[in-house]
Amino acid sequence: MLARPALTLVVCVLALNCAMAQQFGFTQFSPRDGLAQSQVRCMVQDKAGYLWFGTLGGASRFDGLEFVNYGLRDGLPDPQVNAMLAMDNGSVWLACGPYLVNFTGATMHVLNLPSWTKDARILALASGKDGTLYVGTDGAGLLTVRDGSVAVPEGYPTDTASSVRALLSMPDGSLLIGTRNGLLRSGDQGYRRVPLPTAASISALARGNDGTIWAGTFGDGVYGLNPDGAVEWHNERNGLLQDNVRSLLVDRRGRLWIGTKFGLDLLDQGRMRTYTVHQGMPNDNIWCSLEDDKGGLWFGTDGAGVLRYAGERFVTYTVTEGLCSDLIMTATMDTSGDLWLGTYGNGVCRMDGMAVISTLNGLPNNTVWSSWSDPDGSLWFGTSEGLAKLVNGKVVVLDSSQSLIGQRVLALRRVKTGDLWCGTRDGVSILHPDGTVDVLRKVDGKDLHGVRQILEARDGAVWLATDLGAVEVHDGRTRLYSKKNGLPNNTVFCLAEDEKDRIWMGTSNGLACFYKDHFTSIELGHDFGSNYVDLLLKDNAHTLWAGTNNGLFHFDPDSLLVDPLAVDHITEEDGLRGLECNLNSAFKDRSGRLFFGTSAGLVMHDPRLPALRSNREAPVSYITAIRSFMQPLDGTDSLETFSDRPTSLTVAYRRNHLTFFYTAIALASGRHVQFEYRLNGFDSNWLPPTEARFASYSNLPQGDYSFEVRASDKAGRWGLPAKVEFTITPPFWLTWWFFALCAAAMAGILYAVAYYRKLRRKRVERTHQLVLRSRMLQLEQQALNANMNRHFIFNALNSIQYCINRQDRAMANKYLTSFAKLIRKNLDASQNDTTSLADELSRLELYLLLERMRFKDKFEYAVSIAPDVDASSIAIPAMMLQPYVENSIWHGILPMTRPGRVDIIVEESGLGRTRISIKDNGVGIDRSLNDKEGVESDHISRGIEITKGRAEILRKLGLSDIRIVGPEQTTDDEGRTGTRVTIDLPSQPAGKLFPPDLRKTP
Repeated sequence: MLARPALTLVVCVLALNCAMAQQFGFTQFSPRDGLAQSQVRCMVQDKAGYLWFGTLGGASRFDGLEFVNYGLRDGLPDPQVNAMLAMDNGSVWLACGPYLVNFTGATMHVLNLPSWTKDARILALASGKDGTLYVGTDGAGLLTVRDGSVAVPEGYPTDTASSVRALLSMPDGSLLIGTRNGLLRSGDQGYRRVPLPTAASISALARGNDGTIWAGTFGDGVYGLNPDGAVEWHNERNGLLQDNVRSLLVDRRGRLWIGTKFGLDLLDQGRMRTYTVHQGMPNDNIWCSLEDDKGGLWFGTDGAGVLRYAGERFVTYTVTEGLCSDLIMTATMDTSGDLWLGTYGNGVCRMDGMAVISTLNGLPNNTVWSSWSDPDGSLWFGTSEGLAKLVNGKVVVLDSSQSLIGQRVLALRRVKTGDLWCGTRDGVSILHPDGTVDVLRKVDGKDLHGVRQILEARDGAVWLATDLGAVEVHDGRTRLYSKKNGLPNNTVFCLAEDEKDRIWMGTSNGLACFYKDHFTSIELGHDFGSNYVDLLLKDNAHTLWAGTNNGLFHFDPDSLLVDPLAVDHITEEDGLRGLECNLNSAFKDRSGRLFFGTSAGLVMHDPRLPALRSNREAPVSYITAIRSFMQPLDGTDSLETFSDRPTSLTVAYRRNHLTFFYTAIALASGRHVQFEYRLNGFDSNWLPPTEARFASYSNLPQGDYSFEVRASDKAGRWGLPAKVEFTITPPFWLTWWFFALCAAAMAGILYAVAYYRKLRRKRVERTHQLVLRSRMLQLEQQALNANMNRHFIFNALNSIQYCINRQDRAMANKYLTSFAKLIRKNLDASQNDTTSLADELSRLELYLLLERMRFKDKFEYAVSIAPDVDASSIAIPAMMLQPYVENSIWHGILPMTRPGRVDIIVEESGLGRTRISIKDNGVGIDRSLNDKEGVESDHISRGIEITKGRAEILRKLGLSDIRIVGPEQTTDDEGRTGTRVTIDLPSQPAGKLFPPDLRKTP
């Protein structure tokens, strides 16, 4: 009988001890996540914001999501990295065994220690104000590196301080040196020993915000050397986990973190706290520690990789810490300040683990959905099988009308009138103080289902969160608000009222704010889980907390209505062990602490604690490389190139398939980072957000471009873009010199074609002119033959013979002289293409004279030249007029019985032309043609046709525009007929009708 109480006491004590423990959030990064190796010996953050981890298998660079590793294959001379140092110029030094490795961007430079160091291991690095690199070794003491030269500092006691394990640069320019035999400090008087309580072996050094120097030792714990000379000593006897200290870190809040093989000790304002696997650490074998530029804490372990500490603002309680279940569905506090928890399947328990209420104790069902605490200390719990009331930790039997037997009670609320409202799956049951019960089952004619939360507003209205929407009950009237009224979804899970009387509603499709009959819908994220709002809770600062299936969201109501991004998203990185919140499982205690039920336990948040890191800074973006056809462009595969300034590049057109690689430094939330990018000059707007860390563009045309990329955190805040400008040179066929060359070539081709066509045209023209000239010569020959026809010559000679026979010597001589002159002039005219009009008229007068003598004064003739005509200066084709005169004599005058007359008139016709008219008073053209019908004549005259042909050829050659009109019949006033021919020719100088080359006989 005594054994059971004793056992119960032991169990209760163990539960109480367990209940005192808390689970803090630690995020682990191991080789499975990309870390080079699991044993992390050192850490550092470079100027760009990257974290570097030194392991026994190489070095890793981390941006919050991805690791870039450097090992033996990448040129690292030794994979064991024991120390790291980030310089102000952006470079990083690594101590790899006996080697020093410098990373400047992506360029690696290896520095060997001199042979006299005897392969000493490098264990610590520090930098002086003048840029000197101090190297602490195990075996060679302290070394300095300046401009690539390695030396031992002057005056350093290598013989007594050959093993240096820790270095610390001080603000005054001095250097603290932790050795196996104690602590040294450099100064104007050389290296002096810093007195310590024991001859300690120094393993780690740190400087506090107040100037305190902290020295961790192997075997003696931690010493604190205060500026006033006092010495603090913390060891295993006063709370330290272990006296063998591996790392020291003073964070920005002035707290000292002490890393040992057994875990972490936190010294905060004289109080020592412990972090081990029992407080949520995946591994507590700590080697090194670091605080990043955003306040994040990182711890390197011996075998478990890197741990990132989320802080103590969000701590988790589970069955390991004494809870009866990890699934907490509701919480309430009694009058003594104890927190009572309703669970899913395990009944009701007190948070300290000292009391558990289940069906064995009278609870209707072990699944508890809701709770309420009355001022008299009574606790009400809604279960899956009805209502339960606890008084002093015992279940009180309720009246059957109030117990709601068989109903799932999802919500409880005591209103100002004293009525207890109970929300169930089938409506609302209202328990009055007098024991009566009213039931609300319909709203606007619809059956009320799934009443999950009840809220009493300051104006006295009672709001119900239901499957139909939000229901307002006020002064006995009900009103239903659904999607028709502006709700994002009819399924409403939770309700809250802010300080400005606005009603906030969490639905399965986002958040809604109701104010003055108007709804404002807000999406908390782009994913479904972030908009599945399970709970709403207002804290003492009048800000709201929304629990979703994707973590917690914290926001100020006024700010969120103005800026939908003014919200903090709380996830695992902030300390949550599970992201899915339980329905309406939220509670605020009297001190203002907040409790949230999640799928991984009960989360407690104390808003009074400062945040570990800033959540308002957007990620910093960097362009890390640009590649063409996946081959690096010259000078673009280096981080340094893009980390500090925009860079302008020139890319050849043949390499216009570009891939941009980029990243963002978001050490606390790297997996939530999204990117937007655009190529100015190609894209008109930012492209949709993506998680990809590269962007490709193919077949870019020539021109000037700038590539921009920016990153957003999990709250959707976008940082400043990283930018790189570049120019794609045009292909050679689009360059100015190519256009000039093409233009010159085209001009040359056109010139050649034009020149060839000109030559060909000249050749054709010359050929044509030669043909015409040949025709002209032929016509001239025919004209000569026509003028010197056999009949004329025969008759002329007969006439001369006749005169001789008659012994008319004077007439014979005259006739013969005239005939000889005519023959000579005809022969002279045949030697030239042209002759003067005076010569032509002179020759024509000889012909007329001979014909007149021959025909016995059968006709008269007259040649008249106008005074303004200079016949000697006018060119005319030779032997051109005679055919018309001959035609007048033979066909116009000789057929008459009476004497006739031939008149040749030369006069100006205007515009630089001369007109020659040949007139006769013969029988006319009509009678001449009638007389020839049926009569064969022995005189065939082709002179007129030959003359017209010569004039036409001259026109075609463009040499002379000779216009011939006639022969045409004329009639005078007395009715006598005649014939007239008009020859109109330009007043050109003799010899100018033909070019010199055409005047030559072919």
